[in-house]
Amino acid sequence: MSEVILSVKNLSKSFGKRKAVDGLSFDIKIGEIFGFLGPNGAGKSTAIRAMLSLIKPDSGDIEIFTKSVRKYHNSALQGVGALVERPDFYEYLSAYKNLSLLATMDNVSKTRIGEVLKIVGLANRREDKVKAFSQGMKQRLGIAQALLSNPKLLILDEPTNGLDPRGMKEVRGLIQKLAQEGITILLSSHLLHEVEQTCTTMAIINLGKLIKIGSVHDLLNESDTFITEIKAKPLKKAWKLLKYSKLISFVEENNGIFKVKIANKDLSKLTHDLIKADIDVSAIIPRTSLEDYFLSLTGDSI
Repeated sequence: MSEVILSVKNLSKSFGKRKAVDGLSFDIKIGEIFGFLGPNGAGKSTAIRAMLSLIKPDSGDIEIFTKSVRKYHNSALQGVGALVERPDFYEYLSAYKNLSLLATMDNVSKTRIGEVLKIVGLANRREDKVKAFSQGMKQRLGIAQALLSNPKLLILDEPTNGLDPRGMKEVRGLIQKLAQEGITILLSSHLLHEVEQTCTTMAIINLGKLIKIGSVHDLLNESDTFITEIKAKPLKKAWKLLKYSKLISFVEENNGIFKVKIANKDLSKLTHDLIKADIDVSAIIPRTSLEDYFLSLTGDSI
């Protein structure tokens, strides 16, 4: 069983009458890419700011490496790197010079600058001014900044926000590479596809409350909210079996294609039932989508 690296314990924070975070609790284990998922305004950024001791929660606490952030503040954050929203750099200085200033402030060896630029794929652009960088390159430079202190835990708040598809792919690939090198990552996002493609575990929050938590694979496979397309003949016989199958919560037929709602784990049983009934099955195409799952939990709030 993996050791817990970050633990959120009954965290709450209000701004006036609005409760941004409401009794939030979850654990992140070493080695996870943890998706922190919710629509804009769900409380993700507020929770992250509390994790980084940028704001004080009304109640509850966060422990990092078993050390209380509320009690020890910045000393609890040793071994943590973070990128909150868009990184801010001196546009007329080079990538290397920007990181050099930050390294001096944080008492980090200058040799580390070359290492992190190589990690994020910017080693060959180290002397170029940041004003010439694309937004995706700036995000990667922001991640390089977060890596300067050689963290074990990396907290990324909406790291692909505002990026074009190419930039999103670059940052997503970098996150997966960092995880393979042993860094635990908390990835906050409202982009469902990003979490589905990148994360191993996810917590879904809405209106400041935890709605669901678990491995991405298990949550997608256990849910019966996803559409699966089935091509089967004869149509009338297949329709009758699918309509009365207890494995299915919804079925419709259009142009010879059945659309059913069924948990992925039950697909093999349904296939067996169709074949046993002498129904010719030519295709079964899961249309599993994290978006469907998200909307089933949060309604129209996305």
